[in-house]
Order: sequence, then C-alpha cells, then structure tokens
Amino acid sequence: MSVASLFGTSGIRGDAEKLFTNQFCFDLGRSFAIFLSNRKQDGMIAVGMDPRVSSPRIKKYLISGLIFEGRQVCDEGVVPVPSLNYILKSSSAYAGSLMVSGSHIKPELNGVKFFAFGEEILKEHEKQIEEIYLSIKEKVAGGDFDSKQVIYEEKAKEEYINYLISKADLPFPNWKVVVDAGNGTQSEVMPYVLKNLGFEVIELNTSVQENFLSRDTEVEGDFKDLQKKVKEQKADFGVGYDSDGDRCVFVDEKGNFIPGDYSGTLIARKIAQDSVVTPINTSQIVEKVCKKVYRTKVGSPYVVAKMKETGSNFGFEANGGGIFSEMHSRDGGRSTIEILNILKESKKTLSNLILELPRYFIARDKVEYDWSLKDEIINQAKDTFKGIKVDETDGLKIWIDDENWILFRSSQNAPEFRVFVESPSLTKAQSLLFEGINLVKKIVEK
Repeated sequence: MSVASLFGTSGIRGDAEKLFTNQFCFDLGRSFAIFLSNRKQDGMIAVGMDPRVSSPRIKKYLISGLIFEGRQVCDEGVVPVPSLNYILKSSSAYAGSLMVSGSHIKPELNGVKFFAFGEEILKEHEKQIEEIYLSIKEKVAGGDFDSKQVIYEEKAKEEYINYLISKADLPFPNWKVVVDAGNGTQSEVMPYVLKNLGFEVIELNTSVQENFLSRDTEVEGDFKDLQKKVKEQKADFGVGYDSDGDRCVFVDEKGNFIPGDYSGTLIARKIAQDSVVTPINTSQIVEKVCKKVYRTKVGSPYVVAKMKETGSNFGFEANGGGIFSEMHSRDGGRSTIEILNILKESKKTLSNLILELPRYFIARDKVEYDWSLKDEIINQAKDTFKGIKVDETDGLKIWIDDENWILFRSSQNAPEFRVFVESPSLTKAQSLLFEGINLVKKIVEK
C-alpha cells in the first residue's frame, strides 16, 4: 500500500476484507493513538460505527490497537458520524474519535474517519498518520482485548440530540415530515429529534436491525421510495440521509428531489457572512446568491481548510453535506435543522423556496473503472471537449460557455469515475452528460 493510497477525499475507504484486515485495523488504531500522543492530546477516544456487516469487526481491531497504546476507549455503538465530532466539543475528556463507516459506498466496502482537535482531521494530519502507520505496520501482531477495558456508553448520541434540538427555532408549524434514514446511523436520532420538535413523523427505513441501504445522496433515483411516500402521505416535505448521517437530501411537498447544491445554497443565502466555500462540482447557483464563493477540491477536509483560511462560517458539498464553522465537519442533522428554521421564517413551502433560486439542471453519473485509466480518460476528455476555460483544481472541468460546464473526475474513495454536468437547459445537460459518460465507458470497456 502506498502512502498516496491510504487516505481518500475524506478518511480511508476500501474493501472491507482485503484492505481492512484485522492487522491493518489494529495498526491503524495504534497509529491514531500515537498521533494523538505526539500532539499531546490526552484523554479518552470515542469509537462509533455504521450498521454494515463488517463494521463491528473493524471497530473491534481498531479498539484493540488503541488499547495497546494505553488509551481508554469509549464504544458509542451505532451513531451518526457528526455525533463523534460533537462529543469532542461537548466534553474535554475525549482526545479524539474514530468512525467506522463506508458512507454511501457498496456494502462490501467500508471506511474509517478520524476526528481530533474538535473537528475532522486535516490533510496535514492524514500525512502524519500515514507516516506513523508505515513505520509501525505489522511489527506487533494484532489481537483481542478484554471487554472490561472498554466503556460502553451512548454519550455521543445523547449529546448530539441535545445539540440539534438546541439549534431549532421553536415553535414550528404542525408539519408532517417523512424521514428516510436508509436503516443507517440517523435511524434512531432524527425521528426522535423531529418528534421532539413537534412534527408528525412518518418513518421510512429507520431500523438498524434491517439491511442498511447503501445510497448516494447525489443520485435522485436512490430516493424514489422517499419521493413516493411524501406524495402518498401528503407530507409537507421529506428528508433522507446517507448511511453515516453526515449528508441529507430533501424532497418537497410535491415529491420533487432537491439536490444538495440547492439546499446548501438556501442555507448559505441565510447564514453565510462574507463568504461561502464549496467544491468545484457544485452548482453555479451559489455564485448567483452569495457575495463571495471560494471553490476547492472535492472532499470535506478541503472545504474545512479553505473555510479556516478565509474565515467563512459555512461551506457545503453537492452531496448535501453542510459544514458549519462551529463543528468544521459535515453534519446532515445540523443541515436539516437549518432548513427547518429557514422554512419557518419564510412561511413558504419548500418548492416555493427553491423556485426563488436561479434554475439550472445538474446531471451526474458514474462508471466503475480501474484507477490506472484516470489519466487516459482526462486526456481524451481534454481533446474531445472544447470551451472558453478549463479548471484543473480537481479532475478536469471544462466551461463550454458562460453557463454550461462538464467535469471529469475520479473518485478517491471508490473505483468510480464520475461525470458532472450543469446547464440552464435540461436537454443540454442530458446531452452533455450522455457524451461525457460515453467517452468514459469507451475507454473502460475497450
């Protein structure tokens, strides 16, 4: 394993069996503990997970590595990933936290995210952890631990719930809302929060005992059941989450899927101070409503770093992940509460709020591929598509004209090549995406 391949855009992800072996997880736990000690971060380490099949085993050996390095570990069980960030904010007793989750990627894959210093670790921290890992890997055989050495608690979940409720602008109208947690980590959190805020809550896929749904919040088709349920129940809106709970997407009262670009822009319009930060793959609508927009590479650590650099109090991603300066990590629950506050203040329906924004059509698709083909795809796209400007911040973004663009970009978390398109014309967006995806497929399939 090369240093460059250890971390992706956000955390470490890969095959649950081939990458996340017991030994790898043990060494990774040791590496994080040593990293914290090197930075003089004393205290307990909280560990949580999503409910996919491989998560308990991976968590077990991460904990084993942490204990080997003398750390007290608190097992928080199945919790949303932002709760493991917030626990660092709510109590000085914790030096750091780890989340075992593959987010939206396939069930046979998994991942680990790291939090320290009250936030998701930055790219510079990832490099330090990589260096430690490479220096210690496989030098000590990983093993089991005595369960008596672990504190089993639900503090992360409890503190996170209290935090979300505290951010709500009560009282709310008597809304009916459909909550679709995908049987993931928000299953026991957001229904509880919304009921406590006075809503009539219709639950959909809210059991961690059932098979969790590996869904991409950037893909409308992954939330068809939510759209259907909103219309059937005549709900005021619906909200869906990814597996680890740091992203959310909305469905309006008419059953229309609201991309994360739009919900993020609504929040930015309301709370952003001097500027907002977002990656290059999000819609240009944010430039139309905010004074200053900073663009970054795709991935929450890049957004967080730019927020700190520019003093921005809000950033967001196209996947529905809102990042608030009080936490500096993606938070689907916090984003939900902010949209509710905006809806209440506006006294409008969600569909009418969206109509206030400039209208663009975003089309996205992806192709499974071998990472070795990345450069060939980028070079072929460069030769094929011409425009008025090119942005190579992350992948290849070609502006066909002032309002139409296409982005070719490899995922760093999974063997997927993604194509993003935006246009004020639905027909143009679909046509441009078709051309882009076909280019990728021809190279992959040849």
